Amino acid sequence: MRYFQPITLRCFLTFVCAGFFCLSVIADDDKQRQFFENKIRPVLIQHCYECHAADSDEIKGGLRVDSAKALLVGGDSGAAIKPGKPDESSLIEALRYEGVEMPPDSKLPEHVIKDFEKWISDGAFDPREDNESAVHKKKTIDIQEGKKFWAFRPRVKTVPPNEGLDWSTEAIDRFVYRQLRKNDLMPNPPASKRQLIRRIYFDLIGLPPTPKQVQTFLNDRSANAFEKVVDELLASRQFGVRWGRHWLDVARYADSNGGDFNATFHNAWKYRDYVVDAFNNDKPYDLFVKEQIAGDLMEFQNLEQKADGIVATGFLMLGAKMLSERDKHKLTMDVIDEQINTVGQAFMGLTLGCARCHDHKFEPIPTRDYYALAGIFHSTRTLKGESQQYVSTWPRRKLPVHSSLEKAHQQFQVEKKVLQNDIKRQKELLSVIEKQIAQLKQGDQHLIVDDSQAQKTGYWKPSTISPEYVGEGYIHDDKSEKGEKWVEFPVDVPRSGTYQVQISYNANSGRDKKVPVSIRHAEGEKEIIVNQQKQPSIDKLFEPLGSFRFDKGKRGLVTVSTRGTELYVIVDAIKLVELDPKGKPVVKLDLVNKEKVARLQTKKSKQSQNLKAAEDKLKALEKRKPEPLPESFAVDEAKQKDDCHVRIRGEHENLGPKVPRGFLQVVSASRPSIPPASSGRLELARWLADAKHPLTARVYVNRIWYHLLGQGIVPTVDNFGKLGGQPSHPELLDYLANQFVKQNWSTKKLIRQIVLTKTYQQNTDYSEKSFVTDPDNRWLWRAHRKRLSAEAIRDTMLRLGGKLDLSSGGDPVAGLGTLVTQNNTSQKKFKQKESNKRSMYLPMIRAEISTLLVVFDIADSDLVTGKRNITNVPAQALMLLNSPFVIEQAEAIAKQVIKQTAQASDFKKQVEISYRLVLQRPPSEAELTRGSLFLESHWNRASPSHALSRFVHTMLASTEFRMLD
Repeated sequence: MRYFQPITLRCFLTFVCAGFFCLSVIADDDKQRQFFENKIRPVLIQHCYECHAADSDEIKGGLRVDSAKALLVGGDSGAAIKPGKPDESSLIEALRYEGVEMPPDSKLPEHVIKDFEKWISDGAFDPREDNESAVHKKKTIDIQEGKKFWAFRPRVKTVPPNEGLDWSTEAIDRFVYRQLRKNDLMPNPPASKRQLIRRIYFDLIGLPPTPKQVQTFLNDRSANAFEKVVDELLASRQFGVRWGRHWLDVARYADSNGGDFNATFHNAWKYRDYVVDAFNNDKPYDLFVKEQIAGDLMEFQNLEQKADGIVATGFLMLGAKMLSERDKHKLTMDVIDEQINTVGQAFMGLTLGCARCHDHKFEPIPTRDYYALAGIFHSTRTLKGESQQYVSTWPRRKLPVHSSLEKAHQQFQVEKKVLQNDIKRQKELLSVIEKQIAQLKQGDQHLIVDDSQAQKTGYWKPSTISPEYVGEGYIHDDKSEKGEKWVEFPVDVPRSGTYQVQISYNANSGRDKKVPVSIRHAEGEKEIIVNQQKQPSIDKLFEPLGSFRFDKGKRGLVTVSTRGTELYVIVDAIKLVELDPKGKPVVKLDLVNKEKVARLQTKKSKQSQNLKAAEDKLKALEKRKPEPLPESFAVDEAKQKDDCHVRIRGEHENLGPKVPRGFLQVVSASRPSIPPASSGRLELARWLADAKHPLTARVYVNRIWYHLLGQGIVPTVDNFGKLGGQPSHPELLDYLANQFVKQNWSTKKLIRQIVLTKTYQQNTDYSEKSFVTDPDNRWLWRAHRKRLSAEAIRDTMLRLGGKLDLSSGGDPVAGLGTLVTQNNTSQKKFKQKESNKRSMYLPMIRAEISTLLVVFDIADSDLVTGKRNITNVPAQALMLLNSPFVIEQAEAIAKQVIKQTAQASDFKKQVEISYRLVLQRPPSEAELTRGSLFLESHWNRASPSHALSRFVHTMLASTEFRMLD
């Protein structure tokens, strides 16, 4: 029997052919440029330009490396690089020291070589022009001319045009309409209500609407039906989870350091939760900016605000660091560079890191400005101490708490110390009693001969320095008069028989290894050499020398000599243990000793009870232990605050002039002065959040627009510089930024304003005429079709199966050690554990992110990412088809569908419920028929959900599921 699988194999293969197996999007130029400027260019300048640049005294080997074309042309040996083929590039061969060794003085670190391999493997992106020479031929930057660039000009007050009033009265729509008509375009009709509610749910909270929520919206015929849904979603706790994740992409959030030492960021999650709360509480963006730069230095009204301010500065801590770098000065400058570049991109959309080694090649930012900012971060403490030798770590700052909690902790520590001391004393007393009992049972009181009872020849020095000894102390030869000293222990046994002879001494490396000990017994005499560096094997005090026969009434003798020794010889005591015919110790207690043992046993029992009572008190105290005093992953003010020297060519030891701490000259905004006693972070925060700053509001508004519309007004959301894209609607951008500042920097008001426009609510339908004019939809003649984010794909699967845990995440790395993975082969590699939490709350371990999230393009936490790469590759199809996680969720969804079906064999009902649940729409008649036929032909009474789970799995793997119309 032939059957059709609903959007299954045949239909799914169509999806695959149409989308998955065509590689569609290459990484943005911005990301490649950032990698080149941060990882490649500085190394070339520092290690190669001296001999291989246009201004070198002699261009060695005919090879220049100071331009893109020069590397491709190469030198005497041909091309230096072959883009896409690192193993065939002579530059890599030289860096690996596999032939020519470059640089010749010393091989570069392995991670630097890997950066070059990745760069060439990714196509060797290189923005340098052929006529560029080394830093000595740089041209002077004209700051005043630079201020004329659109991004550095002050925002202008723009008035919504009169065009488009027939279409919409909203200001945003009128700006868009004017550009459409200028380009002979018309806007698309509005999206259907089903499309619209699905779109707004995913855009605002990253989760789909339930069938009931969809139906409620469809039934609501009021004029403000959509507005009510928007307000409900903006008030949802899940709004902060969705939009907080957007910011964490920018903040390069992770729960570990990555790199050489993948150290665990145990308290980074507090910054994550701070971000979620900031979006949910609609924290004004200017305050949000200031807190992340200098929240610990700001005024506060209560302890909660103060704690938030400290936690917020975790923003500056999150970057990956080369913690094992032994040159700590270099490490400090590398961390500062990462912070400057992050602040530049996150808040201003500028790549400032390029100015570390030379004046910026594309922006009006001189090296002087870079080091003015560097002085601020050099006066900030980001690193503190070492987690192990040479491996740097970071400060953990105590968060403010109410005085009652501090007092409770102090009282707890006092009580704990008292109980611990009491337990220690009780254990010591119990140990003494147990030793006394043991000695009595062994009859040792008659068979131990202390050094005080021995006959000494020569001077022996008494001592009690070492803690282990018998009696009141021990003696040693003081390393003098070697061979002329000895000690004789008399042996008088109470009964004739075989005895084990033991000698007492305390061991350490200063003792002699060859101490002669002579034993005279009933059958003769024997000499034994004792190594007094070796710890005695019995109670760390006595060492057996052997078993010998002694007769009652016939005195034996044990003699310790210094003959042939060089180091200290220790003499303490000897002990004789009587042995039975089987070689086991003989215990013979007389009546007196039996009574002593009985009394000691009673004393031991009472002492044990006292000890248990003290331990029980400690356990009870631990149960009442106050909540831990919270710590934060945050920066602090450095003890030494000072301006920073320019580093010539970016070399941390090659000092140029000192530059006063300050800000970018090209940015026209209030420039607060930095007091000598301040790092300058607070002043930097105020400068960035100034309402007149030309970039801060524009950059943030553009990010919001991008996430909602699928394309930024400035398409390069992380680059507002000259190499970035020009704004498609410059007047609209300034209008939105001005409104944003006017409305107290409110993110929620801005989002609400945008999503209630007809521009946002257009459908995504294709128009041949419009496409010919505007193939990139730059003028917004239709809504952009967007793919769900990696997190939304995962979270939705869990939500549909009834498994998604919407609670806050807490600590995702609890239980992990200092390092996520130890640097040895025996240590098991960190593995992501399955969790039903939202993806926001999964551990973000650098290099160990959830595979599903990686495949669907989660942001690289090493970089500032305002705009993720959106790829369409075969690995995604394979993941959706074969992932155990996806299969498990399909089974869970199938069970949810069956619960809502009166009869297990009501296939049409199951198909209808599945479509409404997974795709938020009813099936067409054809889909209903084909789906029912599939379920009927594969139905198994023993496993009624099997066929349905396969049906649902196909839907989860479809284009429609992962795309937003």
